[in-house]
Amino acid sequence: MKMGRSLLAYLPVNLANIVVSFGLIVVLTRLLSPEEFGRYAIAMITLQFVHMGAFTWLEAAMARFQARAEKDGDVPSHLRTIYLLGGGIGALSVGLFLGIIYLLPLASELKTVLAFALGTAGLQLIFNLGMEAHKAAHRVTRYSLTYSSQMLLSFSIGIALVIFTPLRESGPYVGIIIGLLIALAIDLPFMLLRQKRGQFQTARAKRYAAYGFPICISLLLGYTLNSSDVYIIAAIMGEASAGHYNAGYNLANRSLEILFIWLSMAVTPVAVTAFEKAGQDGSRDIMRDYGASLLWLAMPAAMGIALVSKDAGFILGESVRDEAVTVMPFIAFAGLINGLITYYVQRAFMLSGKTRDFVWVMVPPVVLNIALNIILVPKFGLMGAVWSTIAGYGLAFVFAVLLARRHYPLPWPLRATFEIALACFAMAAVVTALPLDTLSPGPLTLVIKASVGALVYLGTCWVLNAADCRTIIRGFAQGIRQRNQIIEMSE
Repeated sequence: MKMGRSLLAYLPVNLANIVVSFGLIVVLTRLLSPEEFGRYAIAMITLQFVHMGAFTWLEAAMARFQARAEKDGDVPSHLRTIYLLGGGIGALSVGLFLGIIYLLPLASELKTVLAFALGTAGLQLIFNLGMEAHKAAHRVTRYSLTYSSQMLLSFSIGIALVIFTPLRESGPYVGIIIGLLIALAIDLPFMLLRQKRGQFQTARAKRYAAYGFPICISLLLGYTLNSSDVYIIAAIMGEASAGHYNAGYNLANRSLEILFIWLSMAVTPVAVTAFEKAGQDGSRDIMRDYGASLLWLAMPAAMGIALVSKDAGFILGESVRDEAVTVMPFIAFAGLINGLITYYVQRAFMLSGKTRDFVWVMVPPVVLNIALNIILVPKFGLMGAVWSTIAGYGLAFVFAVLLARRHYPLPWPLRATFEIALACFAMAAVVTALPLDTLSPGPLTLVIKASVGALVYLGTCWVLNAADCRTIIRGFAQGIRQRNQIIEMSE
């Protein structure tokens, strides 16, 4: 019941994430030339590397140690320490990377968009620290409204700048800067007030760094696992083939990632608080239900992507469509494994504080993935990259589960897994049997398959009560009824 209400509370963020993630792909590929969109993508990848390598340790420390600071009655010093670190490191890092960009022998157009992209990094860090604090302190409504508003505002302003100004590919990043400044003007005073009489504590900063830096390294390794195949494909098969692969990869993987992020937002703060108050035993039941809920949402989503990949091809441009849809079913499977590693198994390392060990989990899969890509891509083309990705994630999953259980009794919902798998196979059997041969793949067949598949899956899950879904669905329904009652009373 509690999990259902939490998911409902985080729904606005998830919906905003969907609009922005897919809206950028759909809109920018139509407004920008291929060269402009290429520079936009390079800047985004660079921004992600910079953010992961320099800043995520602070965000991770905020998420992990907020509950402990509340238990110890020392929230002001906790916040003051992280915010001072964030302000100093953010300013130094952005200045350093802007200087590097200025010195590099790059085209002026690329330098400009890189400068605007990295210009968002420091502001994004300060904003994210507040958002992580709100989640960890269970200020869900404030987090949800602030974060979703910032995303939609930045997206809207960025698209307007692309259309009406000469900024072109830099427009979305200028939009992010403006949206962040507006959001910080509202949220930062709230957070500064909670730092009143707090002190910067060197020992606390060292503890946060020891906890968070391994997370930075593991994220960088994970991003390398995600991205290295694109560079290898480009080197061996050409940039066009890399574009085909990347389009299918992003459409399939991003669809799953949004679901994982949504559920993680709702449950991770609850699990951390339970761990701090009641230890492993207090958080274990929450983690078991969390794992079952992840599977309940993500497994049918992955199966659904595989079933409708050709029908969803209309979302992509014609120049990349045919090749992209061939890899989507397999990338959906790889994305499922990756999501379970990142958003479930990794939480065991987070709760136990053994984040350094998670780094070693990622090293062998990255090496394997790169080696297999070099061997298989010349022989099998894009499918060689697909098999390399699946092999890398599979190895990472096995290593992560085995090592995680050395530090935390990570439960795996075996019964829920079996029940959800049965429901997914029932969905696949019915959708595959639909008499749609006379229709061309497109929006109509996508809607038909998705609707029928969802009904079959939900019906089968209801009969089996897979992952205790009846309780979750009733929780959603009760949450909606309560909100409607509150609205009616206020009127």
